[in-house]
Amino acid sequence: MHTRTWIGNDIVDLGEPGVAGKELDLRFMERVFTPEERRRILDAAAPTLALWRTWSAKETAFKIASKLREGVIFAHRRFEVGPDRTGDSDGATGLTAGNWVSVWFEDLEVQVRWETALDYIHCIGRLARRGSDLAPIGLEAPRGPRRLLAGIVSNGQGLGGALTSAERASVHSTASERARLLARELMARWDVQGAEIVRMWRAWRWSPPVIAREGEPLAGFDVSLSHDGRFVAAALVGPA
Repeated sequence: MHTRTWIGNDIVDLGEPGVAGKELDLRFMERVFTPEERRRILDAAAPTLALWRTWSAKETAFKIASKLREGVIFAHRRFEVGPDRTGDSDGATGLTAGNWVSVWFEDLEVQVRWETALDYIHCIGRLARRGSDLAPIGLEAPRGPRRLLAGIVSNGQGLGGALTSAERASVHSTASERARLLARELMARWDVQGAEIVRMWRAWRWSPPVIAREGEPLAGFDVSLSHDGRFVAAALVGPA
C-alpha cells in the first residue's frame, strides 16, 4: 500500500449488554488495561465511559498497526493509552485541532480523539509517528493536505447505493455491508471514478479494507470501518 496517511476508527454501542459497570470486572480490567490505565479509569468521574474510551483507543490503534505490521495480534495491554492532552494545530494534515491522546505500540504512536454521545462512543485515530520519524506522517502524504471524513449511522437509518461484486466479497454480515455503504457515501465526495472499498490478500492474511481501483490501492487514501450493536461507522482520509 502506498499512502502514508493511516487512519483507524472504532465505535462502541453503550446500550449493549455488559457495557455498564464493566470496570467492576477485575479479571477483564487486568487482562486489557495497564496499571496506569486502570488507575485513570477508576479515578474518572464516569468510569464506564473512561473504560470504553480507552478500549476504543486501543482498537483504533490496533487497526492502524495491522496495516503496517505483519501478523499483529491484538494483545490489549501492549497498546498503551496515554493521558489526555490538548491537541496541536493540524492544518497541514487537514485534521482539525482537538483533544488528542497518544496510543503507543512498539515504535508506533497513534493519536486518537473521541466523540461521546448518549448511546455511543466513536474513536478516530491517525498515525502520528513511526520509528525515528519526528514529523507527523500526514506531512509526507503524496497529495498534500489531507481531509478526514467520518460518519455514523444507526440501524434505523437507511443507506443508499450498492456495492460492487468485489466489495461484496468482503462482506460477512449486515453490519459489514452497511459500514461499506456508509464509506461509499463518504467517498463519493471525492468523485474518484472506479474506486472500491475492498480487502486484498497479503502474504499472511486478508488486509484491512482499502480504497482501491482496478485491484491497486489508491495513493493518498485510507479507510477504516467499524460496527458494534446498533451502529456502524466509517472514516476516510484523502485529498483536502
